[in-house]
Amino acid sequence: MSNCANCGQFSCWDGRLEKMPDHCPMRDHQELYEETLREYEKEDNKNISYNSALVESEGYCIWTRLEEIIEFSWRAGFKELGLAFCVGLRKEARQVSKILQDAGFKVTSVVCKTGAQGKEKLGLNDSQKVRPGQFEPMCNPIAQAGLLKEAGTELNILLGLCVGHDTLFIRYSAAPVTVLAVKDRVLAHNPLGAIYAENYFAAKFASHQKRTAVETGDEISQQVLEAVKKAAVDGKLTCSGARQLAAKLKVRPRTVGNACNSLKIKLKACELGCF
Repeated sequence: MSNCANCGQFSCWDGRLEKMPDHCPMRDHQELYEETLREYEKEDNKNISYNSALVESEGYCIWTRLEEIIEFSWRAGFKELGLAFCVGLRKEARQVSKILQDAGFKVTSVVCKTGAQGKEKLGLNDSQKVRPGQFEPMCNPIAQAGLLKEAGTELNILLGLCVGHDTLFIRYSAAPVTVLAVKDRVLAHNPLGAIYAENYFAAKFASHQKRTAVETGDEISQQVLEAVKKAAVDGKLTCSGARQLAAKLKVRPRTVGNACNSLKIKLKACELGCF
């Protein structure tokens, strides 16, 4: 089993193969590497790999991601681009589409909520919606991929699709896929911010460790309710306090939020400035 994430040598990068560790996959997968090299000789794969290497070389630490997509598309001969975007990034999608069109590309864009199908179609009940009591359309990445296929796009660009929805889009996309931006509502769509500030986010990560008996499914245990009640002051609990409590109890922050709702305890001092 490969364990490259924990390699301290990276002989594949510096070329000092005599230094490769015992667990390095290059030691006993030579046949696989030879097979994959033959795949790069296929016309489509060679076009993509060759031109992506050129873009890396020419734009290294110079071009933004969007510039790289433009330059790569031109070099690879892609003239019709697809833009699959999240409705929450509709303003950004409009700007991206215009920039791509100004660069000479034909752009077909499809929003995630296309089809206007309620989340009930997925088997969710009303309490499982982001906003219970309201019509809430499901994200429809399979339809996004289908519409872009009908449009004949040659390269599809993902802009802010949710985790899982991006997975389905990539699975069903007829054209090659690249990513302009991924969604992270907490970190201004910069997921690696959680890694670069790992000390701050350690408590958040702790809340996603293996669940204990404190939390099962959508139920709120008595232990959580009692802890929330004890932590609240004058019927209120700060946003940061709720997050820290969730980490301590090893439950999702949403579970603490649901407990607050159940106890009619108000959250205050939102860290995002929402309330």
